[in-house]
Amino acid sequence: MDFQPNINRDVEWRKGWHDLAEAYVKIKVPGVTSVIGDMIPDPGIEEWIKAVGKEAADKITQAAGWRGTAMHLFIENWLIEMKKSGDPSAALRFTQTESPPFLLKEEEVPQFKVDEGRKLFYNFIESEPASQYTKLIGTETSIYSPILFYRGKIDWLYEQQLYGLSVSDFKTTSKPIEPKSRKEEGYKHQIGAYALAVDHMMLKKDPTSTKKVNYASIIAVHTKSSLVQNIALFDDELQEYKDRFETIVRGYHNKHGQSFLL
Repeated sequence: MDFQPNINRDVEWRKGWHDLAEAYVKIKVPGVTSVIGDMIPDPGIEEWIKAVGKEAADKITQAAGWRGTAMHLFIENWLIEMKKSGDPSAALRFTQTESPPFLLKEEEVPQFKVDEGRKLFYNFIESEPASQYTKLIGTETSIYSPILFYRGKIDWLYEQQLYGLSVSDFKTTSKPIEPKSRKEEGYKHQIGAYALAVDHMMLKKDPTSTKKVNYASIIAVHTKSSLVQNIALFDDELQEYKDRFETIVRGYHNKHGQSFLL
C-alpha cells in the first residue's frame, strides 16, 4: 500500500518563501521496538498471553513496568550525579534521596515496587558493566536516523574504557536470557539499531566524521538473583547487527508504503 496521509491530521502549514503558505506532510517515523515487533514478531508473546489470559498478562506486564521504571530512575540519577561529582558515595546518596519521592508521587509506582527497583539498582552498581564507563554523555537520550527514518531512546550513552563511544539499555528479567534465543536476537537488533542511529546523527552533524559507536549492550538485571547479564556487541558483530537492522527498517518502510523515503 502506498503512503496515504490523512489530509486533516497529517498536514501542517508553515510560512515559506516570501511568507507564502507551504504544506508539510507528517510521515510515519517508527520507534525501534515497533520496527522489530512488526518485522521480527515474537510468537512466544502471543502464546504466553493465551496461556495466562489477557487480564493476568496485563497485570504481570504492569507490575514489571513499575519495577523497571523504578530501577531505571535509580540508575539514571546515580549516573547523573556521578557525572557531576565523580563521587560514588555522593551519587548513591543523591539517588536514594531523589528517586523514591518522584517514583511514588509522579510515576505512582507502589512502594514495594520502588523497593524492588532499588534492590536491582544495587545489583547493577556492583556489576562489571557499571565499572567500565569513563564518561557519561547522556541518559534517556532521544535518537533518530536522518537516513533511515526511525527513532528511539537510549538509556545510557557514554564512553567505555576499551571501546570508546558506547550505548547501553537496561532491562529487568525474571530468568536468564539464553544465547541465540528470540529474546536475545531481538535485543541485539535493538542495540544495533540504536548504535546505527547515533552513527547517522554524527554524520549529519559532521559529514567528514569517522567517529561511530563501537560498543552496544543490553544490561539485563535479574529479579530472582544477583545475576547481571551483559549482552554486548562490538567489532564485526556490532557492524553485522547494524547492517541487519538497516535491512529490516528498509523492509518496514516498503511494507508501510514509505519506500520513497529511501
